[in-house]
Amino acid sequence: MTADPSETGPTPVTGVVSPRARSALIGMAGALSVTAVWVGSLAYGPYQITYGRHGWGQAEMVFLLHYVLFGLPGILLVTAGLTGAARGRLVALFERLPRLSVADGRALALGATALVFLAVTATRVGLLRDTAVTDDENVYAFMATVLASGRLYVPSLPEAIRPFFDNQFMINNGKWYGIYFPGYPAVLAAGEWLHVTRWVPAVAAALTVPIAFSATRRVFGQRAAVLVLPLMLLSPFFVFSSATFLAHSTVGLLFMAFVYAALRVSERPGAAGWWLAAGVALGWAGLTRPLSAAAFAAPWVGWLGWRLWKDRARQARRGVVLFCLVGAATLATFFAYNSALSGSPLTTGYHTFGRINGFSFTLGALPAPGPLPSLHELSYTLGRLNFWLLGWPLSLIFLPFFRRSTAGGLLFLGAAAVVVAYAVSTVPSINVVGPVHYADIVVPLLVLSASGIEGLVERVGAWGIPSLTPGHVLAASVTAMLCAALTFLPVYGSSLRAMSALARAPYDLVEERGLDNAVVFVHSLPALHVHPGAWVYFHRNASPDLSDRVLFVRYLGPERNTELMRYLPNRAPYAMGMRGTELVLRPIEP
Repeated sequence: MTADPSETGPTPVTGVVSPRARSALIGMAGALSVTAVWVGSLAYGPYQITYGRHGWGQAEMVFLLHYVLFGLPGILLVTAGLTGAARGRLVALFERLPRLSVADGRALALGATALVFLAVTATRVGLLRDTAVTDDENVYAFMATVLASGRLYVPSLPEAIRPFFDNQFMINNGKWYGIYFPGYPAVLAAGEWLHVTRWVPAVAAALTVPIAFSATRRVFGQRAAVLVLPLMLLSPFFVFSSATFLAHSTVGLLFMAFVYAALRVSERPGAAGWWLAAGVALGWAGLTRPLSAAAFAAPWVGWLGWRLWKDRARQARRGVVLFCLVGAATLATFFAYNSALSGSPLTTGYHTFGRINGFSFTLGALPAPGPLPSLHELSYTLGRLNFWLLGWPLSLIFLPFFRRSTAGGLLFLGAAAVVVAYAVSTVPSINVVGPVHYADIVVPLLVLSASGIEGLVERVGAWGIPSLTPGHVLAASVTAMLCAALTFLPVYGSSLRAMSALARAPYDLVEERGLDNAVVFVHSLPALHVHPGAWVYFHRNASPDLSDRVLFVRYLGPERNTELMRYLPNRAPYAMGMRGTELVLRPIEP
């Protein structure tokens, strides 16, 4: 008896869409979603980031909104569209990592070290045009030259012409010096002696790689240690901040050196050499960025002290004495440096500059009653870090999943303490290559993220959900890197290149005109007059001995300018300034 088709329903049709075609369609949908990020720039204007002003610019907000709304679904769709075989290969590679030999691990770390050095150098030369993109970098260059000559400061020039050489974050009150602490300028001074000053940040970033690898292996195991290598290489925050002349890559190196030495001390409390290494690394970081160093180290020092008290480790006494002696020497150096410059051990260059110029370093903070400015700085920082750490729409997503251990918790607490310390201070971070105040802790965050990837993969595997497997987590990470390469990096990279062109414009113009043995009176620069702006508002500093082929000085008006012209009679005088949006350089008639 034949069944009635109306009772049995329609005959099922199978095989209309093959698994491969389905994957291709889902992947195409993801690609279209990522493309929508760029389509938004056609509707709302080009995604060019604004520099030289605190906060989020309109074009940046539009880009980041599109990046989250369309970039994130695009990543998920492309991940879902990958075949099971592709995800399986990623899982197989992931499973192999713990079984790599020690020699293979070291080879990978060495290769990553070389690649980081090349990436930082390419960014410095190709993207930032090997020029200062903040006023701070010009100050560091001046301080390095002074320290390389064996001095902490140079005497100011005669009082009548001294104002021509006043500049941002420089003190010129009889003693001529920069406001920053001496740790990083001392490293740069060594670079001056070796004629490799411009390479110091790149070398520091490269040296951080093997130390981070070794520390991660001790805290989280070899798989996390291998995973942190591509994260460091592909992190725009780590690579871009290391390409500047700022102190952060050096402080990051010192932080990881301190962490590694502290780990070795915890394993062998009697190893006095590691106590000494920990003290030197922390002390040097403290003489470079004291607030960051104190905040980051507080949990570690507290834990080491508790361990010693609990275990009554007599064999550690010699090491503890060395550590404390280095700490005392650091404080003595800090106070002596301040006394030599300001006359008071507690008055830093920041205090002196603020008093002389009526300048507040909280300029740009939210003008609201406390604790609202701190909450704003905290939320702003987390927002920036969420995009800049890896360049993904959710860069911080893996942090909650790092493997819980004492050392891992200390690493997290140290990084969190730095963020909280700056939030409490309400000193706003400038956004030039990410939120630069926090570039000190980018490597600890990447280490935690590497462990977080491993932790999330293990958790997802334990859940046993067919539609969410370890392969999906790994594939999403790879897809997010590709998405960042297609969207985040081009947007911020092109904007940084445009900004660095503005920063270099005065010096390119001088080179183009062939000036030699000249003095240029600078009235105004493009940073605050031409989009996208720049964080280098002022010209570079003159060398302490005024030996520059072209001296850049402040424009104080026609009458005052003649005083410096009489003081430097052999130099041809020029005036530089903005005429509308055009930078103009013209000779001054005697």
